[in-house]
Formats: sequence, C-alpha cells, structure tokens
Amino acid sequence: MVVLAAAAGCTATVPGTAAPAPPVVVDATPSPSSAPAAPPPGPRSGLDVDVLPDECLLNAAEFGALVGRPVRPPEQSTVRRENGSTSSGCVATADGEPVAMMNVYGVRTGTPADYVRAAPPGGRRELPGVGEAAAVIDTATGPTLQLAGERYLVTILVSGATPSDDAWRAAAEAALSRLPA
Repeated sequence: MVVLAAAAGCTATVPGTAAPAPPVVVDATPSPSSAPAAPPPGPRSGLDVDVLPDECLLNAAEFGALVGRPVRPPEQSTVRRENGSTSSGCVATADGEPVAMMNVYGVRTGTPADYVRAAPPGGRRELPGVGEAAAVIDTATGPTLQLAGERYLVTILVSGATPSDDAWRAAAEAALSRLPA
C-alpha cells in the first residue's frame, strides 16, 4: 500500500492519448571509487519506465469492474517510491483512497513475454489466453497482473481486492487494445 498511498498526494492529469515516449535509460556504470560491479543483471532487470506519457489504458468503469466498486476517473500521477526515486503511473481511486495502479514499461532485453515468463515461480500464477503472456503475482501491496503485449509490458496493481480471472482478463484485453503499435 506504500506506493499507492504515496501516489495519492501528488497527482497530475496528463491529457492526450497513449503514445511512445523516449525511453528513460539510467547509467549504472560504477565510478572508479565504487565497490566492484555486481554480476550482470538477469533477463528480468532491464525495464524502461515512463515509456508512454499517459499510462491510463483503462477507464473508470474498467478499473471499477476490476476492483469490484466504483472508482473516480483514473489519473496519470507522479509516484514517489520508497527509495526516493520518482516515476509516473496511472492511479484509480475510490473514496479518496488509491485502489489500483497501472504502469507501462519497455523491456531492454528480450521481449515483454520473456520478462513475464522469467518471473520466479513462487507467489505467481499464469493467466492463460490473454496477451503474449500474463501472470498474476502476489505482492505485499496487492495482486499484480504482469501483461505482455507485443512491444510493452503492462502491470496492474490492485489494492484491497482480489479480482477474478475473468476480471483480470477483461482488464488485460482493454489495456492491450489501447497500447500503441
């Protein structure tokens, strides 16, 4: 709930439709005085954040169906993470509380489907029949759908509810239909 709670205080609506933005690339090259470099990251570590200026691929009715109650229209918001970094994401609220969050990522190595399939098996289950690959993962904040489109990885986090597989599939289909080609 920490990420969603942090997102509620600093929202800004970004008008427009989903379109690719330049990838955010972080230079992780260690300085000469730093400790020895860690081993190269595995196939799940390379994601580009904020690849779309508007990550709200679901409308209020679709988010509401996912969380099982009415929600306000979702807004693209700035999210401050526990480590102090910031990024943006789409946040849906109900009764003034964040209840769902959506992010869209680019995958640096391999495909979005490779990323979803490479997730450790514990606390996750496949959601067959949607996208290139999909899995629901149990997280401390709530269940999260990882959804692979052809070009993008979409995550949808739900807090305070456990959507049915049919609800996850409906949300996934709607989100995939709005991703840019």
